[in-house]
Amino acid sequence: MPYARKPDTRLKPVYKRNTAPTKREVAHNDSKSNKVVAFKPREVNMMPGDWAEVGNPTHYELATTIQTCKRLWHLNKQALNYPECNREATEYNILVLEKLYINLMDYLVE
Repeated sequence: MPYARKPDTRLKPVYKRNTAPTKREVAHNDSKSNKVVAFKPREVNMMPGDWAEVGNPTHYELATTIQTCKRLWHLNKQALNYPECNREATEYNILVLEKLYINLMDYLVE
């Protein structure tokens, strides 16, 4: 039976896949997803001297200062486990950080 016109050979038929993707296709898809970078928030260090208004911190400044205080306290506590650590200076730092933490908590009560 003759065609009225020539068939278009540029178009390729679309077939539904009845099988699972091959290992090569899976590996190719994984390499695409590896380009996505996981978000890791940067730790911001802030102390009362960094506040915009001395003695009147914003919520963000207060929360960031408290987190910085906690982080530094834990680092100093861990430093006491090492023999190279200057115990007197580290214990003094811990004492200062504890006093600062108490003062920061007073801002939350006000």
